[in-house]
Amino acid sequence: MLCKQKVQIIFGLLLCACITVAGAQSPAGFVKKVYADHLNEDLLGIDTIKLHAAPQLRRLIEERDRIADAHEGEMCEWVYDAYPLIPGNDYDTRLNQMTFTPLANGRIKAKGRNFGQTFEIDFAVACSGDTCKIVNLYTPDDYRAKMAQIIRAGTC
Repeated sequence: MLCKQKVQIIFGLLLCACITVAGAQSPAGFVKKVYADHLNEDLLGIDTIKLHAAPQLRRLIEERDRIADAHEGEMCEWVYDAYPLIPGNDYDTRLNQMTFTPLANGRIKAKGRNFGQTFEIDFAVACSGDTCKIVNLYTPDDYRAKMAQIIRAGTC
């Protein structure tokens, strides 16, 4: 009888472990969530990248924003890929028509169409448990490097 109880306990623990793993967010699922938020009209005006950024990237974006505030009239967020998630200042992109593909280098390629033009962006993502964050974007340019360049220059 004791052996049967041990088997049940082990089975229960394995089941819990499987549920935990299944509940963890995949990097591709996270990037899809980033786009779902970006395309959500209720979140219009929210910096989606900053919202989902890892701490180091968030600090760079916040410093860029401080520089933009100090240089009124200069739109730092428009410098170097003004709209990195979906190119252009308007979009007709649909989430259900996008693909999110894990790459061999660990990045996730988001691919979609905007007004008939294909766009691709590679996301470097860090996940811990069920939480993922954007570490960097490649459009193919390095987004973090662009933010650092603005900060070094102190102006846009």
